[in-house]
Amino acid sequence: MACTLKPGWLQRRRSVSNSSRFVRRMLFLLFAGAAFLTVLECTAPAQMGGNASAFTGAWCAQGDRSKQASISSNGAFLNLTNENGDTSIGNLQGSNQISAPGWQFVTGTLSGDGKRINWSNGTFWARCSGGGGGGHGGGGGGGNSKLNLNGTWYKSGNRSLSCTIQQRHNTLNLQNESGQGATGTIDGKRHVTTNWSGTTIGGTISSNGNRIDWDNGTYWIRYRVY
Repeated sequence: MACTLKPGWLQRRRSVSNSSRFVRRMLFLLFAGAAFLTVLECTAPAQMGGNASAFTGAWCAQGDRSKQASISSNGAFLNLTNENGDTSIGNLQGSNQISAPGWQFVTGTLSGDGKRINWSNGTFWARCSGGGGGGHGGGGGGGNSKLNLNGTWYKSGNRSLSCTIQQRHNTLNLQNESGQGATGTIDGKRHVTTNWSGTTIGGTISSNGNRIDWDNGTYWIRYRVY
């Protein structure tokens, strides 16, 4: 005797199959939505913590009051502006360091007293506010004191050949890439005279203050924050 399926049984079977497909689709959508939210959470920019406020305010590049820079916060990250008006965002790294992606990812480390940022390219910013100001070369009499040669310099622009200059008014203490020391003075609008253990070498300073061409044919460059 032939066996035939009753129409009602077929309808119930189809109903169960449709319900299973619906459940599977809903589960897929739920898992996809959860994955999307996880990606958003991981990629969303982190909010700045309270340490960001330690960086904000007015700054003077190389401690020079005529080279105004600034750092402000918009909540998500810092806004940096250098003495030339160039800008970059700033990302907080730890409690005392920021990175500036717009300036070739140069990093700045805040001093313990919060009055100076030492940049990884050898330059620094000092607080402009208050009576003391930043840097040792900001005061003194005469037009030559406007030159501020403080900082790290590099022979021939080579970052592996670092030199230093410490300035107080028009008096200089220098150290070359070999560790040899010298004294010097700013004796012209853009001219210095140095004494290296009895050898006198003069230097002419560029108009932007970031290069010294020495009389012996060499030169030093000071890299600024871009």
